[in-house]
Amino acid sequence: MVKSPAQIPQKLVPRWIRACGAGFAMALMLMVGTVNCRSQENSTPPMGWEPWNFDHCRNRYRWDEKFHEKLADFFVSSGLRDVGYKYLTIECGDHYRDQDGHIQPNREKFPNGFKRMTDYLHERGLKARAYTDVGQGKCCCFEGAGSWGHYEDDAKRWVEFGFDGVKVDWCGGDKEGLDPKTQYRRFAEAARKASPDFLIEICSWGRGNPWLWGRDAGAFWRTSIDIDYDLPTDKLGGTWKNLMRNLDDNRHSDPQYVGPGRGWNYADMLMVGVPSALTETEQRTQFSMWAIMASPLFLGNDVFEMPQFARRIVMNKEVIAIDQDPLGIQGDVVNEYNQGELQVWAKKLKGGSLAVALLNRDSAAHPITAHWSDLGISGAWNVRDLWEHADKGSFTGGYAMEVPAHGAAVLEFSRLSANRGN
Repeated sequence: MVKSPAQIPQKLVPRWIRACGAGFAMALMLMVGTVNCRSQENSTPPMGWEPWNFDHCRNRYRWDEKFHEKLADFFVSSGLRDVGYKYLTIECGDHYRDQDGHIQPNREKFPNGFKRMTDYLHERGLKARAYTDVGQGKCCCFEGAGSWGHYEDDAKRWVEFGFDGVKVDWCGGDKEGLDPKTQYRRFAEAARKASPDFLIEICSWGRGNPWLWGRDAGAFWRTSIDIDYDLPTDKLGGTWKNLMRNLDDNRHSDPQYVGPGRGWNYADMLMVGVPSALTETEQRTQFSMWAIMASPLFLGNDVFEMPQFARRIVMNKEVIAIDQDPLGIQGDVVNEYNQGELQVWAKKLKGGSLAVALLNRDSAAHPITAHWSDLGISGAWNVRDLWEHADKGSFTGGYAMEVPAHGAAVLEFSRLSANRGN
């Protein structure tokens, strides 16, 4: 049975819905109007690509200058750049530290140096991300040296090389017993001396609760362990269990910590198009829920071998627009039933519309209803299905639809007819 608003636990209700009523407009104005945006680059969740999930920096490709040139050209020709995927991560065996302690490009892979590589990306309207670790160690045998003891020099050199940001991992920091909050803040302080707009990803896997302090140390922060890593089995590969784990770990939607000018909770890379245990429906569910949570969207697949269904998912402009909405509100659960297996998520959008996700975590199909009382609205609202790219009509009181097992519907509720286009 669907709960009434009074029965819904307050922790399930986003702050913008709790504030509904006479004070809603003022609360929203204060929330948006007081943002001190450090960088326009952090006004919406970043989008891009990382190589780790589909090959773990092994031998699928050489990961060299020619590969990254081909990659950049593909992001342009395929349209991936134009729908928002702009940050390309150069990670695998790309650098070493010389005898003077300075980061240097691996000349076997980058004979013309990093600056030539980053210029190539910039000329094509893309951005380049470097990779390092907050400790002195590294995650495996294929990445470059970590930055412990070299924060200021490394940041300065990344900027001189033309990089626009860096992913800062936690393997070395974890093994060396460092404190995440302390070290990532120190790294950020050093990086800002080199460039105030340098985009830092805090990849501490949720260690140290970065959603509470990440805005002072980076542009976005991981809230859970690797999505393709299963505990306690230590097995690699995406699973439904891992997907739901990272989804739940990412639910830190308080706007005093997350949003434009603050930063973004990052539930990890997309498994869409990555050969794994996830079905096509489950991959679409990941994309749906990452968008409703305003999570950064980083492809983790081999884009050259991306299946057509995966391309349709990651290039759905209507769902991407939910993720990239300028208000930057992180959606959250507004009602759940069947022991939490069926959930209604909501996110306020610029212009007064709502994004609503109906998530079925169960292994069987179920009808799910978004009641107006869940959403804090009343009267007639138009409903558009963003996966079907279809207007469903005008409804009052609620909207219901059948959602497949492990599936998610993404809807836009608006007072006026809206069509974001495909």
